Amino acid sequence: MDFTQAFSGPFCTMMLADNGARVIKIEKKITGDMLRDAGPFDDDHNSLYFASGNRGKESVELDLTDSNDIALVKAIIKDADILVENFRPGVMAKLGLSYEDVIKINPKIIYTSISGFGQTGPRKHEPGFDMIAQGYSGLMSVNGELHGKALRVGVSIGDMNGGLFAYMGTMTALYAREKNEKGSHVDISMTDGLFALMPPQVANYSNTGKIETTCGNAHPAIAPFGVVATADGEIIISILGKKLWHAFCDLINRPEIEMDERFKTNELRLKNRNEFRKIERPILKTKTSDEWISLFQKAGIPCARINNIKEACEMEQIKARNMLCKAGDYILAGNPMKMSGYSDDYVKGKIPDLGEHTDKIRNEFK
Repeated sequence: MDFTQAFSGPFCTMMLADNGARVIKIEKKITGDMLRDAGPFDDDHNSLYFASGNRGKESVELDLTDSNDIALVKAIIKDADILVENFRPGVMAKLGLSYEDVIKINPKIIYTSISGFGQTGPRKHEPGFDMIAQGYSGLMSVNGELHGKALRVGVSIGDMNGGLFAYMGTMTALYAREKNEKGSHVDISMTDGLFALMPPQVANYSNTGKIETTCGNAHPAIAPFGVVATADGEIIISILGKKLWHAFCDLINRPEIEMDERFKTNELRLKNRNEFRKIERPILKTKTSDEWISLFQKAGIPCARINNIKEACEMEQIKARNMLCKAGDYILAGNPMKMSGYSDDYVKGKIPDLGEHTDKIRNEFK
């Protein structure tokens, strides 16, 4: 059962649907999921944002303050394996659908809660959208131009990361139930999830007191590693370890800098990054991006173009991995989990209209 809206919860339940689960989405009467009103929109003013997180689900339009609709919900819960919700802590309890309430109906259910700050702690009742989590977690403080202002990550990473952790927690609990026959309450905080994405930064502060800040398109701990300018644009190069450092120095025809006392180790290259850039930048400006990409690839040096969304969608690698799919009338990002023995069909479940399956579900669970 899917009681989620916005994006963190729907992203979790869409992955469940993509991987074979039947997902019954409970939506508020008349208005439905709040993302149905969020752009971008197609020509018929249907939300593409909503479509991107809700394929393959059944939509049931209910009034959760109506006793008859609550009775229907409880009938569905009785047969459900999983319940996912992303209200603020306490909202489900007011509806009589807290974890404690639900396990009286179905003791083995996996009940997953996603919220801004989790089910415990002094901030648990505060609302938490993606950018709130990005700010509180510390993630924004390390994202931005070198020594510049903190910037939000350009995608809703707090939402999607929360959905990913919710999916992983849900499936872990479901597997554990196969062993111990016990249900579980999975408690996911979007802020926790983003905090967990920064192990080196947390370790650095916790053990040395150093506070990392924005470092632009350079890697905070490895050099040379990041975006570099070419004759006609920019590319990414990644030099990690002695083998790649040797290959890089050889490729740019500057073997003498490999053992230069300023650059012999990664630590020294970080310390003297600005001096190294004075050598590196004029050299990389002598060839086009395509020329450098070809040379780096032949030398086994990790590198990449910086694609826009059009270019990424048109990459042969994306097509070969079936990372675009058709859901009803839409082309959407595909399922990144590829598992042998399981199909990864190009055509996925359609996007449900609000309340499209209400009558069907009422008849099934009456």
